[in-house]
Amino acid sequence: MKKTIESAFFFAAFLGLAAAGIFGFDWPAKNFAPNQSILSFAQNREGAFNTSLVFEDAQGALATDSGKIIAVITEHQNDGDWFESPLGNTLIVSHDDELISIYGNLTLQSAVGLAQKKEVKADEDLGMTGQSSWNENAEDASLEFQISDSNAKTFINPLILMPRALKQKKISMEGISIENQFGRSYPIANLRSVPAGIYKVYKKRQKDAAVFKASVYVNGREVEKITKDTIKVQSGKLFLAGSSNYTKEDFFPNGETEFLGRLFLPHGSNTVQINAQDIYENTSAATYVISGY
Repeated sequence: MKKTIESAFFFAAFLGLAAAGIFGFDWPAKNFAPNQSILSFAQNREGAFNTSLVFEDAQGALATDSGKIIAVITEHQNDGDWFESPLGNTLIVSHDDELISIYGNLTLQSAVGLAQKKEVKADEDLGMTGQSSWNENAEDASLEFQISDSNAKTFINPLILMPRALKQKKISMEGISIENQFGRSYPIANLRSVPAGIYKVYKKRQKDAAVFKASVYVNGREVEKITKDTIKVQSGKLFLAGSSNYTKEDFFPNGETEFLGRLFLPHGSNTVQINAQDIYENTSAATYVISGY
């Protein structure tokens, strides 16, 4: 089965399998637990898109699926064009379905041992983690895990390919605001009227509740939908796709807010609905009546 990200069929088919409990990859952290703290895909990482899952204090890595080892990179080598940030000692594995799994922040001893191998088996112990990458938790044996389609130059959210095991906190819809093209922000909770025009929608960021899908409706019509299933690389920059290709500057204007989409508010009375969904399809929603003048 080919899981080519350029094809819409891939997502429809694979997400259907995921809903049925059939998954392509297992969890990569050796001591994984449902309540374990992880930095999720496409979240704010020091003002940039996080293209990994980062498992804090993983202590070791396990192969998520069988595959061929195509590279072992040590911390003293140049990471090249693969990574958004230096991942330290890194294992790169290719799979029959044309996807690539990437394990970063391995110990040097583990990387040297893996360099002698040609392939790995599903659930195989890949060794210990920690002390080689540049991430903030490198000393705590964290694991950086990525899935990539190198042909499509796309990073894939590993959570859509893994069993549903994480405990998710409810997404809060507090702190919603809209921002006009001149940078003026309006808290939306008690807003009654604003000038008609184009606005960006933001919410207060939660570190422990990641938005996977955001939808914005105006007068019953969906005007924006952003799903954090892939991050594309174009001309050396990372983008999340919605009604436009959005950059890290769109998503993370500061350390406090998170971008949910864009809307056009016409003249007259308008009903604006904003939905935020986590990776397991738990949805939080808020509805507002706002007049454009």
